[in-house]
Order: sequence, then C-alpha cells, then structure tokens
Amino acid sequence: MADPITGTPLVAVSSLSKAFGSNTVLKNVSFSLLPGEVLALVGENGAGKSTLMNILSGNLSYDSGTITLDGHDYRPASPSESIRRGVAIAHQETAIMPDLTVAENIYFKREPRNAFGLIRQARMHDECRSLLDDLGFVIEPRRMGRSLSAAERQMVEIARAVLQKPRVLVLDEPTASLSAQAANIVLDLMAKLKANGSSVIFISHRLSEVMDAADRAVVLKDGEMTLEAARGAFDRDDLIQAMVGRKLSNIFPERPHISVADTVFQLENAANANLPPIDLAIRKGEILGIAGLEGQGQKPLADALCGIRPFTAGTVRIDGNVIRLGTPSQAIASGIASIPDDRKHEGLALGLPIRMNMSLFAISGQTRFGFLPLTRERQFGEEARKRFSIRSTDLEQPVGQLSGGNQQKVVFARWLAHRPKLLVLYEPTKGIDIQSKSEIYHLIDELTRQGVSVLLISSDLLELIGLSDRILTLYEGRITGEIGRAEFSEEKIMRHAAGIAATEGVAVHA
Repeated sequence: MADPITGTPLVAVSSLSKAFGSNTVLKNVSFSLLPGEVLALVGENGAGKSTLMNILSGNLSYDSGTITLDGHDYRPASPSESIRRGVAIAHQETAIMPDLTVAENIYFKREPRNAFGLIRQARMHDECRSLLDDLGFVIEPRRMGRSLSAAERQMVEIARAVLQKPRVLVLDEPTASLSAQAANIVLDLMAKLKANGSSVIFISHRLSEVMDAADRAVVLKDGEMTLEAARGAFDRDDLIQAMVGRKLSNIFPERPHISVADTVFQLENAANANLPPIDLAIRKGEILGIAGLEGQGQKPLADALCGIRPFTAGTVRIDGNVIRLGTPSQAIASGIASIPDDRKHEGLALGLPIRMNMSLFAISGQTRFGFLPLTRERQFGEEARKRFSIRSTDLEQPVGQLSGGNQQKVVFARWLAHRPKLLVLYEPTKGIDIQSKSEIYHLIDELTRQGVSVLLISSDLLELIGLSDRILTLYEGRITGEIGRAEFSEEKIMRHAAGIAATEGVAVHA
C-alpha cells in the first residue's frame, strides 16, 4: 500500500451547495484534492456527482460555499476558463462529431496550423497517433467519428481531455463502456498522471476500481457527503452502505437448477463474415454468460442474434424449429429481444416520453386501425413503472432526463408484455449504480423463472459469475471453454478467454 499523500490541497471544496428550483442537489459538500492524488467520487445515480463535476469544469455555477484552486478562489464561468486554469473533464456522455476524424475530434479548436491559419492535417494526425499510442488506445486517427463504438468514443473523449495537459483531470465514468482489458489501460493512465504530479477525480460504479485505484474515496447520497476515507480505511461494504444508507445483501439472486434437456435456442455451425462457425445451446430459463476480452466476437454474435448483421451460414433453431434471423423484425417475430450496450444511441429515443419508449414493440400488437389506444398505452406504462420501480416524475417525462439505471429499466420494461423466448443482454448494467444493478439482476432472474432464456454478454466478471448458470468464453470468435456454476472463478474464466486453456487441450461442449 502506498504511503498516504499529504500536503496543501490543490483543490478545496467547502460547504458547497447547489439547487435547481426547490430541488437541492448538493448540500454542504466539503472535501479536498491533493497534488498527485487519485480521488474516487462514488454514489448512486442522482446523488449529485455529475452536478459537482459540472461545477468544477465550468458548466454550472454554484449557489453557496467556496472552491479554491491552489489557494485562489475558483468559480469558472465556462469550460474554456476551467481548462485555462488547469481543470479538464472527460464526460461519460461523449460529444463526438460524426463527420470529423478521430484526430479532428480530439484536436478540435486546438489544431496545429500553418502561417496562413490552415490546419496542418498530416501533422495533426501524426501527433494524434502518438498521443493515442502513449495512452494505450488502439484507434486509427483517420477513422470517422460515426464509425466509432461506444468504447472508442469514450477513449476519444479521454484523449481530448488529456491533450489539455490538465493539473486536475475529471473522469466521469471513464470505464463504463470499456471491457476489463481497456479499463485497465485507463487505470494505468491514472497512475501515470499521478506519478507526473497531476491529480485525478474519477467517478465509477465499478467498486473494484475504486478499491484498486483510489487514494481516497468520497461518497455522496442525495446530495450530501456520507463518507470520506483514505485507502485502507474503507472496504466495498462501507462504500455500499454509504451509498444506499444500509448494507446491501443479496446483490445477486439465488439461481435455481436448470434442466439439462430442455433446450430452447440453438446455433449449429452458425457464421457470417465477422464471426467464425459457432455452436451453442441455451436451456429454458437459463442465463448463459458469454465472457471474453475486448473484440473477441461478442458484438458480432449479439448483432447476428438480433438480425442486425445476420448469420449467412449454419442453422438457428428455437424450440427445435429452424428460423431465419435476417432482419431485426424477424428476430423479434421469432421471440428474440435484445438490450444493447449503448442504450442512449441504440436502445432509447431520449427526447420521447417514458410512455412512448416503453410501448415501442411491447404492445404493438394491440393497435386498432394502425393506432395504439392512449388509455392502453398509459395503463401499460403505469404497470411497468411500478413493476420495475422506475423513478420518474410521470410517464410524460423525457426518458433522457432519467438516471442510467432508470433508463435501463425502461428498456427492460419494453418487453414486459412482449415476453420473448430469448433475451440477449449486452453489457446490461453499464454505467449503473450498485442499487440499480441489484434491482436489474433480480428482474432478470424473475424473467428466467417465467421461462425466458437469457444470453448475457458482459465484461464484468463478477456480474457473469453472480448471474450465470453456465459461462462460455470467446476467443477470436470461437468458443474456447464452457464452465459450470460450481467451477466459476475469475482465473479460470480469464484463462479460457485468453485462449490459454484451449491450447492445453481442454474439451469444449456446446
């Protein structure tokens, strides 16, 4: 364990308060950030973390209290002023311009220019490649923004903030969309910045990251600080209790025994241009986990199952019957539902109300002359809101205003009336607090007890171990291992996921 960092605070926050109308989102928050320190800011969605970070980065003003930077009053009027004073933020909500390259996005308004004011494109892309290489991010600088995955957009956002060479780097959920492999690169980056004397504030719902990377942790609950402790003075249970106000037991549900013979879904030598031939079978009410390092076939598998990039060879069966998954509508009609990893861009219409987001597909079969009765839509919405404990003002609230956990519950609720045979979950709890995660885990368990089968693709090993009945590992698009619940361990999963166990002659059964 490293020695505790001491000295004069670089940033000191004292009795900070902020309200939006009658809603107080921060109340007398006080903490400090020392030079060369990594400070974790933890709390449930809606606890006030993002408001605090937006204040530090100049996106919001505060009502009362004080903030000092290097002993001087700090109240930035804009993000550009915060950057000039040495504070930069990498937002979880990435602002990537689709028609610019990666380099143009990162260097936007900081482009190298010649004597005539023209952008030196070659130099900019070369410098960008060096920056990305230094960070450990594998992204081609000349790729267009529209082609980037959620994880790659997050990496570009981080690189853009690091380019400012800030004294204080604020990372808002920097690893939420990343695989464990890519997340480790970000954790290493924080360690490098710390070694160079920079300070880091990072928000994370991944408590294992907080335990590993933070010198200190600050917990917010309902806008108030409930814990501030140095490394070694807190554990995971302390963080959870400070976040939710009580010890949170039974985060994962107890799973029932699944019949070996009752197969609902089956792939036989199924393949396409992005996925080599694969065989797997899922039983009724089973949660089959898929583990793997980043880019080992998880996305192509999910896309093929949902009809986005269909299988072009092999056989797909549901209840023993051969089906075709040529389009998303065919997948839905066959009884396959999906929850994507990027809910904001692929799973929700953020500007539409909760009511309309819930009713998409879910009760489309109840239309009259092509129209859905509003009374039936509202009835369905209220039933779903209660069942899934969705916290909102009403059903007319735009879904984009909800916390990440509540947004994900809306996506789940969509399938309440349209109960699928197979539910494909791709990173279902990305960027969600521990309380909401537990609620979603129990919702998934409830669906399986009603006979729904689940394919769970996740980079969170604890999630896979806690939920799955079996785990298959993917390496270069091929299944390299099948692990039963009684044999689950992080080490065994990682050995298979890295292709090590497969090379040692371990048999694989689909």
